[in-house]
Amino acid sequence: MSLVIALGSNLGDKKENLIKAINLLSEIFDHPIAISSIYSSAPVGGISQPDFLNMAVEFNIPELSPLETLSKCLAIEEQMGRKRIQKWGPRNIDIDILYFSSTKVDLPDLTIPHPFISERSFVVRPLMELPYYTQQKASFDFPNEFEIDAYVYDKITLEGKN
Repeated sequence: MSLVIALGSNLGDKKENLIKAINLLSEIFDHPIAISSIYSSAPVGGISQPDFLNMAVEFNIPELSPLETLSKCLAIEEQMGRKRIQKWGPRNIDIDILYFSSTKVDLPDLTIPHPFISERSFVVRPLMELPYYTQQKASFDFPNEFEIDAYVYDKITLEGKN
């Protein structure tokens, strides 16, 4: 039973922002089961801004509800200085819940699975590196090509995990 989170950053030291977010998430959800490579992609939404670095992280399901988990993720974004000024605008950190095991949620503030997964290579490509994808592969139907593609940028290791 896994919690799968997507991370993105296109302001400041983008790679360091991703690492800091993983460390803060680890304080709440314990150490990650797995982390993907870091991917680089152009922004979505038509707003002129720097390219993004994105990755996915898999944790064991926390002893929190999906809404409580969202609240913790939003608190980390705020702690890291995220300003929600413009939809799809630049940001130092973006934390999205992709999957909460097989739980489905459809609320005004939270939809799980995340509704745009299959449209975004910067989510699909990192997700495909995680054990969650391998275990659930038969239930996914992702495209092979995307309007905006993501490319491996770097790999990181956190405390011996990769």
